[in-house]
Amino acid sequence: MTAYSEPDERRASKEASAWFVLMQEEPDDQALWAEFEAWRTASTCNAEAWDVMQRTLGIIKQMPAQNTANWQTAERYAPRRQWYRRPVMQGGALAFAVAACLALVIFPRVMLHFTADCLTGTSETRNVALADGSTVRLAPQSAIAIDYSGQQRRIRLLAGEAFFSVQHDSGRPFVVTAGTVSTTDIGTAFDVRRQPEAVRVAVSEGRVKVEDQAFPQSRVEIGAGETVEVGMGGMRHGTILPDHVAAWGRGLLVADEEPMAEVVDRLRPWLKARVIMASRQSQRHITGVYNLASPENALSAIAQAQGAEIYHFSPWLIVIR
Repeated sequence: MTAYSEPDERRASKEASAWFVLMQEEPDDQALWAEFEAWRTASTCNAEAWDVMQRTLGIIKQMPAQNTANWQTAERYAPRRQWYRRPVMQGGALAFAVAACLALVIFPRVMLHFTADCLTGTSETRNVALADGSTVRLAPQSAIAIDYSGQQRRIRLLAGEAFFSVQHDSGRPFVVTAGTVSTTDIGTAFDVRRQPEAVRVAVSEGRVKVEDQAFPQSRVEIGAGETVEVGMGGMRHGTILPDHVAAWGRGLLVADEEPMAEVVDRLRPWLKARVIMASRQSQRHITGVYNLASPENALSAIAQAQGAEIYHFSPWLIVIR
């Protein structure tokens, strides 16, 4: 196979999952099949992601429409005004699908247990007191490794998001790394979120220096109320109300003219089910404040605001159409 960047592979894998669900739901929609073929042939990365999807699930390569007879649709679940669809597959295929889902969910978490000093589960936050008086608040499904040695204070954000309140010490810089992106404290409180295709830093107090080791010339200082997102396209600057930085720590999801897909991404760590976006509305922008004490209701409100529907295929899979 051709080598691709990790963000490209993640994107293609996520899109392959969405296409799989869509075509199980509408196997006779010729326009949908044409869109799928256009996506699959647009790049070898997409084609390989689709091949992996098929091999993992044990389905026939071209997935002919008659195979969809193995999937059945249950009656409407009226109280929630959503379609509850229970996919029913023949024994062998179901076993492969369940095993694949378990591997995709469990294996990365097992690896984090070996490398992380602190980590959180779904809907779980955690406060961590560091040796120098600094504190870290971990968001759900997040993990850090701590390295306080010699003249350095270094935290590796292995997954998810964390808010750092730092005791400044000019002789011992406080550095947070997420992939190739490093954030150095200049006496501050700041949030770092590791996303599939980028790292986002937001400052509530003081200043930080952000740089990408993969591109040494990429370096910037930002202060309170500023954000920077570092990805394949370089650095993208933005602004934020200081009170909105790490609002998740107060049980709030704050969206300020953000694409629906990004808002749902931020909600995912609070939900037990895997959420797949299969909606053309995913890039429409959303503004709102949502209660993380009830993440399912928050997801419903986000979908409703965009005229999208939520389908519960099982307790572990939700699709937004």
